Amino acid sequence: MSWLDTLEQIRTRDFRKASAKERDRVARDVVNLCSYACAAVAVSPLPFSDALLMLPIQSAMVMTVGHVYGRKLDSSAAKDLILELGAVAGVGFLARQGIKALLPVVGALLTVPAAFAASWGIGRVAMEYFKSPGATKEYLGQVFDDAKREAASLFSRERFERFRAGVGRKSKRKDGKLTVAQLIEREIPERLSSRAELAERVNAVVHFDIAGPGGGQWTLDLTRKKDWVALGLEGVAAMTVRCKDRDLLQIAAGKKDPQEAVLSGELSLEPLDLDLAQAIGELLV
Repeated sequence: MSWLDTLEQIRTRDFRKASAKERDRVARDVVNLCSYACAAVAVSPLPFSDALLMLPIQSAMVMTVGHVYGRKLDSSAAKDLILELGAVAGVGFLARQGIKALLPVVGALLTVPAAFAASWGIGRVAMEYFKSPGATKEYLGQVFDDAKREAASLFSRERFERFRAGVGRKSKRKDGKLTVAQLIEREIPERLSSRAELAERVNAVVHFDIAGPGGGQWTLDLTRKKDWVALGLEGVAAMTVRCKDRDLLQIAAGKKDPQEAVLSGELSLEPLDLDLAQAIGELLV
């Protein structure tokens, strides 16, 4: 099970009868998991690429923590809340510029522990925000500072390497074979049938322009209630997915991380809409 699957599983649980201690325990687990995910993004070789990739992780973290404490948020509301929490905690550039704006470092990259610490801090601020809606800016700022110091004792290089080794790992199909056509025409509709909220989140037309002998062109129209996939490129797309057939299949099989594929240019999402890209990524893997 991937870390995204774990968050999704938590968001399906009913915490209305959970004790305060149980809610805090689960919320800390969520923050810990997402902090390692943000740390993994921080090792990207491209300057400021972490700013691009951390926001979906932080949004998923806030959505899940909110659910644990009885607050329902969609990804758009979660993204806005991250900006708000960053501002009240005195770290307003967290979501806009990535955590590089928080900590004085030399060069383009943060150290992995610093990335973990900053993400842990904003996660702990989110926990306190949901637990105590009337908390002052000064209090939340202190929570953030204390949490960053706490993170130094929580981060483990061994756990980080285990997390990185498991990123994108998915269960494989029993027959071990999947064509691009099967992925888009059969697998994606099956996933949409069981996860209607994804179609509602996207609510747009997406084009797949896949190169290679096993590629082709398809339209995924999630403004419809059914019959989402059609051959060819139809309508005006909110996003066009471009890559080679083998790269798409490796992403679907969990053998290639989609974020790394975007950074390396093997996967092109045009225009790059973070919320839409995150939803499409969930459909693919």
